[in-house]
Parts: sequence; C-alpha cells; structure tokens
Amino acid sequence: MLRAFEKLENLLSWIAGISVFAMMVLVSCDAIGRYAFKSPLTFQFDFTTYYLMVIVGVLALSWGERNGAMIRINVVSRFLPDGLKGLLYALNNLLAALVFAVMTQASLKRTLETLHEGDVIFGVIDWPVWLSLVWVPIGAGVLTVRLLINAIQYGFLGRPVVPASGHEDEM
Repeated sequence: MLRAFEKLENLLSWIAGISVFAMMVLVSCDAIGRYAFKSPLTFQFDFTTYYLMVIVGVLALSWGERNGAMIRINVVSRFLPDGLKGLLYALNNLLAALVFAVMTQASLKRTLETLHEGDVIFGVIDWPVWLSLVWVPIGAGVLTVRLLINAIQYGFLGRPVVPASGHEDEM
C-alpha cells in the first residue's frame, strides 16, 4: 500500500515537473512570437497563471516532504534524545496534517461549487475555474496522507529522524 502511495506521489511530482517545462516552452514561444513575429500566444498568460502555476505549486508537496526537500529548523532538535525527537516530529506532522486536512476540505468544497455553478475566467478563452482549483485539494490531500504516514513512522514505528541532507552541524 505504501509503495502504491509513493508511486502516486511520484506521478504527481512528474506532472508538476512537466508543467514547469510547459511553462518554459509557452513563455519562450510567447516572447519569440511577440517580439520576432508581432504575434504573441494570446492564451499563454491565463493558462500559465491559472493552471500551470497552481499545478507546480501544490502537486509536488508530498513528494518533497517524503524526500526531505522542506525547510527544517534544527536548532533545538539536535540536543534532544532520539525518542523525544521522534515523538516531537510525530506531533508536528499530526498538527500539519490537521491543517492540510482542513485546507483539503475547504478547497474541495470551493472546487465543487465552481464546477456546479459553471464559473469561468473570461479572457481570450473562457477558462473553467474548477479546472484551476482542482489541483489544490489533490495536492493538499496527498500531503495530508504523507504527513499522517510520517507521524506513524516517527511516533510508533521508530523511524529515526535524520538531518536534512546532512547539514545539521553547519548551524
């Protein structure tokens, strides 16, 4: 089950990475078209702003947490015994999971409301709002599950808390 969840995290991370690449291509093509041919990609700004940036911002959160790509402040934790450190990490992950669970629920409610109401963002193309918002509950929901998994691993399974990328002693 954990392996399947990690595959989901990897898939979402790949989608975020592809979205970054798509943004680079679209912005470059827009700039070239605008200045070289006086014919910009009129849809690029809205598509990049309302869809691709949202995807990049939320879909890789869980993958980043799993791989230690988050900012950690280790001022006090280096002086704590491993057992207490694990319990504090478990508590921190539970609190963060609670916050992201609320965020998931609220963003899912908003997404479903805009889908039901048929809201659109007016522009060159009428972009459906729900398709921009749907990525937030997906990313926040997957991160909630990751934080719960971390809490169980740190608090009950004895997973050791290791410094992020081995730089703990540099502080």
